[in-house]
Amino acid sequence: MTLIDQKLKDFFPEDILKKDLLFQFREKFNIPIYVIENLILKFKQDDIGLEDVEIINQLIKERLVDTKESLKVQAKIRDQGNLVIIDKVTAKAIIGQNQYWAELVNLGARKVRISKQLIREYPDLLEKGLWAEVKIRYLDSESSLESEFEIEKLIPIQRTNFFLEDYQNKVDEFSIYQWSCILLRSIGIEPLFLSQRRRLLFLSRLIPFVEKNYNFIELGSRGTGKSFTYRQLSSEATLVSGGKTTVANLFYNMGTRQLGLVGKRDVVAFDEVAYVDFEDKTAIQILKDYMESGSFSRGRENMRGQASMVFLGNINHDLSLIMRRSHLFEPLPKILQDMALIDRFHFYLPGWEMKKLKEKDFTKHYGLQTDYLSMAFNRLRELDYTDLLDEYFIFDKNINTRDIRAIKKTVSGLLKLLHPSGNFSKEELKIYFELATEGRKRVRTQLTKMGSFEYEDVSFEYYDKGTQQHFIPSLPEDKISRDYMLKLADPGVVYIGQILDGKEFALLKLKIKACSGSGKLLFVGDIDFKIMNLLRRTFLLIRDRKSNLHLRDKIKSRDFSVEVTLFLNQIDGDVSNAFFIALYSLLNNKSVTTGLLITEKTSIYRKSAYSTVLNAIKVKGNGGKIKILLPLANDVFVEVPNEVIIYAPCFINV
Repeated sequence: MTLIDQKLKDFFPEDILKKDLLFQFREKFNIPIYVIENLILKFKQDDIGLEDVEIINQLIKERLVDTKESLKVQAKIRDQGNLVIIDKVTAKAIIGQNQYWAELVNLGARKVRISKQLIREYPDLLEKGLWAEVKIRYLDSESSLESEFEIEKLIPIQRTNFFLEDYQNKVDEFSIYQWSCILLRSIGIEPLFLSQRRRLLFLSRLIPFVEKNYNFIELGSRGTGKSFTYRQLSSEATLVSGGKTTVANLFYNMGTRQLGLVGKRDVVAFDEVAYVDFEDKTAIQILKDYMESGSFSRGRENMRGQASMVFLGNINHDLSLIMRRSHLFEPLPKILQDMALIDRFHFYLPGWEMKKLKEKDFTKHYGLQTDYLSMAFNRLRELDYTDLLDEYFIFDKNINTRDIRAIKKTVSGLLKLLHPSGNFSKEELKIYFELATEGRKRVRTQLTKMGSFEYEDVSFEYYDKGTQQHFIPSLPEDKISRDYMLKLADPGVVYIGQILDGKEFALLKLKIKACSGSGKLLFVGDIDFKIMNLLRRTFLLIRDRKSNLHLRDKIKSRDFSVEVTLFLNQIDGDVSNAFFIALYSLLNNKSVTTGLLITEKTSIYRKSAYSTVLNAIKVKGNGGKIKILLPLANDVFVEVPNEVIIYAPCFINV
């Protein structure tokens, strides 16, 4: 037995089990893992063998109600008079009477008599419901048109008590590495071969369980365990699969005057987010309101919820291609590609870093019982560690409030998971701070790509309060983008852009090649007739112009071929000066290393006839906001929108 396993047994002897046992049951029965774990814990763990596994299998098979067989089970209860079954039980009050009806979900029995004593003993029956072993009796002569069954005995198959202080004290006995391993093993993941970064990314999936009103998104590869975390870990979480849900189910049912999932669960997760859709067109506005403040309005009612919102989806294309041509929220459906909604995400987990899980990635060691861990997470939601950052670090004064709140909530969540008693070192806090900043910066960076005129690039700088050391965080995927964007264009290549009607952007690449000849201009491929004529006139003007004999001699000793590649929309402006720069670049064998060339309806490069130098500059303004500027005239610059930059591999920041 390993040191961590032994230590876990010493401090949590009644709350652990070997997680590899679950693989022998999970695929056979459609019930939550915590139910299976509770059944396993009825047996002595150390000596469970094949015979014990078969006993547990048989017990579950005999007592678990299969929804397809519900009518047969009801008939069996009538014939035998009573029967012990495993089912999820909920209860509701009978209006106007001091009595209750129980519902057995899989059995399909909606009006089952239940005593007030059981309701008092297990009040969760009225809210979330409980999985339980139930002895159900047929009422026979006492039955009525309303009800024919009664619950005689109920034994929950999930925990109903938990002591937070005891949990906090026990966690303090473990090192941060040991406890992070225990948390990961408790959700089935073997951490020994994971880097510290990947361990933290896995643990970040758990932040919505411990932090109220936390908005989390993960987009990445399939088969990395995204859905499993929210489907099986806790009865306090709901996974909305298939994309379809309603405002009534999610927020508030005006007919029954009942709160939806956001008022009844700790976590609401949307699986396969690409298929999310709402028939009610007000849903997105309600969702934005809720993700911002935890409150929303329906009719005259203003209500609050505490559920965290999780969005899970897949990236189906090469990441570098997406970063060049689009943005990292591209997998979202159009209905969710609302920049105001996206701005409410506190953390974007880079799912492309999470590898597909294989058999070796699942642990065979001890871990905490899922039900116990779920209750710990639920109690930890009541703690608030959001202000602890302020004791050690200072945000740049111009970072906006929404960004700061997002970072603080992520740090608070990681502290609750790894340091539930609030005991941590400054070095550990900085690690969580860096990850939290990364997760929020990723959101802001993509928003800048989606709408740079509304969202500006921010550096997210911060300072160590004690040493005054200055930090500028970066994103791991920046290297992908930077490696692509820092490639020099070949001499003779320029990129030409144009804003169309103040709404859309047009972009094309102009490429000129030369060979020995007599000053002819040829065109390769399909080229717009208007652009072709403009380029031909410009070429003849440059070739025959007497004021620049050196350039004219070079042109007349060569033939030139022009290739135009259209990226976005058709340019209809004056591209003559851009053509001149490309030609000059080719003839002098110098790349346009600083330029993404922009043109409006007419050429914006109204320079003197002999001006051939065009420099882009990168500036950092108030609040660390970064802008890319290009010259219009002497000392006059135009800002280049970020959505343009992603299409230009030759762009270089200077």
